[in-house]
Amino acid sequence: MGQERKPFAIARERMRGLSWKNFFGLRTIGFALARSWVYLMFLGAAVSFVTWDGQPVPGIIFNGSTIALCATLFTSAFLGERLETLMKGWAWRLSGPALTAVGTLLVASMTLPDAPQALLGALGALCTGVGSGLIDLGYGEVYRNVDPQKTAFEAPFAFFLAALLFPLVMSLPSVAACIVASCLPLASGYILFVRLKAWSPRLAAAVRPVGIRLGRFSWKIGVCACLIGLADGVVRAVFIAANEAPVERFYLYPLVWASILTMGIIYGCVLFSREIGLRQVYKSVMLVMAVFFMLLPVFTGLSDVESSIALAGYGTFNVLIWVLLADISFNFRFSSITVFGIGWGMITLGVLLGSMAGQAICLLAPFAPQTLSLVALLATLAILVSYMFVFRESDLIALTKPDDAQGDAQNDAQEGEPRKRRFHDRCQDVAVEYRLSPKETEIMILFAKGRSSARIQEELYLSRGTVTTHLRHIYQKMDVHSKQEFLDVIEGRRG
Repeated sequence: MGQERKPFAIARERMRGLSWKNFFGLRTIGFALARSWVYLMFLGAAVSFVTWDGQPVPGIIFNGSTIALCATLFTSAFLGERLETLMKGWAWRLSGPALTAVGTLLVASMTLPDAPQALLGALGALCTGVGSGLIDLGYGEVYRNVDPQKTAFEAPFAFFLAALLFPLVMSLPSVAACIVASCLPLASGYILFVRLKAWSPRLAAAVRPVGIRLGRFSWKIGVCACLIGLADGVVRAVFIAANEAPVERFYLYPLVWASILTMGIIYGCVLFSREIGLRQVYKSVMLVMAVFFMLLPVFTGLSDVESSIALAGYGTFNVLIWVLLADISFNFRFSSITVFGIGWGMITLGVLLGSMAGQAICLLAPFAPQTLSLVALLATLAILVSYMFVFRESDLIALTKPDDAQGDAQNDAQEGEPRKRRFHDRCQDVAVEYRLSPKETEIMILFAKGRSSARIQEELYLSRGTVTTHLRHIYQKMDVHSKQEFLDVIEGRRG
């Protein structure tokens, strides 16, 4: 009997520390507003009807905005610390929400009579792409400093709230929908930069993030994110055409049902997985998505069911990647700009390529049950290939740059601004300040870099009990009670 209740005991243990604020707090609401803007404007090619006269936006605007978004994310990842320095200024922080709002209004004006469509479209795509990219990176910085256990509950719920907003805004008159859509990034930006103080100089870490081998990380995250994005984009484009239903109907209410499915999948995997960490959750979600894609041909013709299943794959993987990136940047203290710039940029690129491939298939291939089955099969294969590219702890440790290499490839901070210490140097200062023993210092540095207790055991040839005892003594000497408090001390965030 006790054995049967064990999974529920594990679930209760993992839910400890959560409160209603994790679901209706400012962080969740702000993130949901940002995602709802994405749903309204650029969920898929030619899906946006948020214009002054209710006419659809040409699909090329989706492509242009997505390209600008990818360029912003990738460029930011390579700029790294330079961008973080810029974002400490108010003007730069406000540029993301402002550009997104202005771009929304420009895109909304494209369909008006006698409007210069090409100019408005180009400017709107550029503004929305760059602006939304900065907002995404801002929330990446916020979630870098949140316990991943909380992120795993907040992110799916934020996507659900965004899905609820989608049909509500679409039900408004065209003019009202445009006004609301343009206000969403402003409201989200206010929460992000004013209330949550993302990139605020007062909350900035006193040390540089742990260095990361950018090329290897790009390859690793790029393979899985691009493959899944490609598969998802093709599936949605092909099955929208197969449905022979208006595009907006494909998304309107199925998006809500799909987000409920996503919450069930993510929460179930997080709560009842026997192993703690990314690997088991990632594998479980990948298998569920593979099953979903295989079932799609079965439900062809049942539009709401088919749409919900197709969108559940899209939503689930977006949530999973967000939680994955937040977990990586939190536990391994990598730069959020680097991690989210590459990771979120790769999945966005994959979705863009998938949408384009899906449209090409629709134009070139005759519609038949065999075509739909083949698309579903290829999407399933892409899921299973990405299953093999799951991040393991050893992979992430291998991506960490040696301490003596950190900062050598980066320029000094702006003139007149104190240069940040290296992560290893700061750890040594903390060890001296709190009078840690040499062995405690060694363990503290490894733990601060994201090594688990099991990995520390292997690296230092210590028993589990010895590592646990040392970590307990470290926490007592530093007067901290959680890993978040521990990392705040290391990064100089706690007074």
